[in-house]
Amino acid sequence: METKKPLAFSFESDGPAYKKRYHKDANYESSPMPLNLFDVYQICDLACASDHTVRQHTQICHEISYIVSGEGIFVRNGKFYEVYPNMIFLVNNQDVHSIKSSKDAPLRFMCLGFEFRKDHPDYQKYQHIDRFFDTLQGPHCMDKNNLFNLFTLALNEVSSDDPLSMEMLESYIRQIIIQTYRNFTETNPHRIDLMDVNDTNPLIYEIINYIDTNLTSIKKLSDITEVFDYSYGYLSRTFSQAMGTTIKDYYTQRRLEKAADLLVKDGMSITMASETLLFADVPSFCKAFKKHYGMSPKRYQQTMTESQEMSNTL
Repeated sequence: METKKPLAFSFESDGPAYKKRYHKDANYESSPMPLNLFDVYQICDLACASDHTVRQHTQICHEISYIVSGEGIFVRNGKFYEVYPNMIFLVNNQDVHSIKSSKDAPLRFMCLGFEFRKDHPDYQKYQHIDRFFDTLQGPHCMDKNNLFNLFTLALNEVSSDDPLSMEMLESYIRQIIIQTYRNFTETNPHRIDLMDVNDTNPLIYEIINYIDTNLTSIKKLSDITEVFDYSYGYLSRTFSQAMGTTIKDYYTQRRLEKAADLLVKDGMSITMASETLLFADVPSFCKAFKKHYGMSPKRYQQTMTESQEMSNTL
């Protein structure tokens, strides 16, 4: 894909000439890229120079920014907000927006500019997210849903020659949008305050807590019937009604998220990660991992490790 001048961003510097330290940008300002449900205007990863500014401009789409490192000020409709690592910042169509990076701790941020295609059949399922973004008053929150990984995976597809790269890109963009919404609304089961759950439904609290703390020791999910002395059917129905997802899906997601952490943060081998999380064998682990993350464990480990190494050198 062609790399062009970033959408709606006019880069200036208060000091010497602006120098890009790391900038991966896919821009479609003149003709937004249609991805079925979305029109994509821009997706980028920008590491700012010291004191870098993005001058005031009027947004023409939703824009999700994820702060990777550094500090700075994001301005939205005349209000100033301090931003720092692991924060999400959202601006919408017609918002007046500008950015100022810190001199001592320059910003690195990833951003996605997009609009929903309201004529797409799937829009009905996402209309509440679109409406939520449009009416959001507090534009920032902390991320607990691995947006850094999703942005990294999406940007990797932008530069890929694989014929299915656009399919993967749309998948990651959907996940970025959904996880951003979940971060703001706290609807993701992983972000539920377990003490609140305990107050309203102690059994659900116990199931979540048991799964989260025994990911490396649960041999069969059905064994939880022995822990709670209820049939698996009853536990599954009760959990689904309260959480909006099945016990199996929750366990699978948490298990694979743990595997991703072991591969990247702990540098564990694929074989060891598979054995640690009690998968039947490595091929079964690789198949489940690829279905969840859209790539093999080996490629995921390489992609994340290289991205983190690059970030550490900035």
